[in-house]
Amino acid sequence: MKFIQTIILTLLTTFTFGQTFGQTLKEEIGSIYNFKPSKLTDKERELKMPGLDKFWEKVKGDTIQYLPQLRSELKKNGHNPFFYYDGSGLLLSLTSNRTDKELAIEAIAKCDLDDISQKIYVKTLNGLANEGFDVTEPAIKILYADNFSFFIPQHAMTFNQGYCLTYMLLPQPTTNYVDKLTAIFSSLKPASQKSIITTLWFAYTCKGDLFLNSIMTDKTLDKEVSEYAKNIMGYTKLGKDQQEYIKIIGKDQLNNLRIDALKRFSDEAIGELDMTTRVQRKENSCH
Repeated sequence: MKFIQTIILTLLTTFTFGQTFGQTLKEEIGSIYNFKPSKLTDKERELKMPGLDKFWEKVKGDTIQYLPQLRSELKKNGHNPFFYYDGSGLLLSLTSNRTDKELAIEAIAKCDLDDISQKIYVKTLNGLANEGFDVTEPAIKILYADNFSFFIPQHAMTFNQGYCLTYMLLPQPTTNYVDKLTAIFSSLKPASQKSIITTLWFAYTCKGDLFLNSIMTDKTLDKEVSEYAKNIMGYTKLGKDQQEYIKIIGKDQLNNLRIDALKRFSDEAIGELDMTTRVQRKENSCH
């Protein structure tokens, strides 16, 4: 009898501790992630860093107990949007599990783009897309942000919204995103519409081209948008050097060049992506 009572007491204690632990972690997240980085000065953000570092160290120091709780909180709604971004980064640093990566993608989609590094956001989703994950939801989120872009000092170039969208979506199957882009097109501002046009041109699908052709003659759109569609659809010619280069390399090498270009953020990579798209469009006709 005493043995049974001991077991019951142990179970109750464990259950109570588990509840307390769960509540404690949730409360800790609420107390640490209680700010919007975009609303703080550089000095104020710097003062917040030790608390974030300590939280990361705590979870990393005892993943057996804290990792399940981190997953649970990332699944829930209602936290500060910055937690979903930073907490996803923490999760991705701790595991390569496919389910965890899918959870991180879902959580990232809940962040506030004003509060995060646009460069890291794009590179993270680009990396996951290249691994075979569907990142469409967080990717199209940037279409609702003004002036979404980042600067690359090494190449003295701005990676604009159109390039950002392209690099997050193109590594995926086109079935993941073409229909979604065309569905939301009319609800967006002209700048974001042009970003969709850029992505659909690089993606080159018959369905996407049919949509782009319709834009060219759509009188209800901003003239700048329809003109951009018309201009980009006219980008078919290859330079003499490009033609010579294509003769030297085979089709497989050309495809590999395209895949590799979508993993590098530079003007050279954009140039390679542009060239392979023109070749693809020249060799394959939807008509």
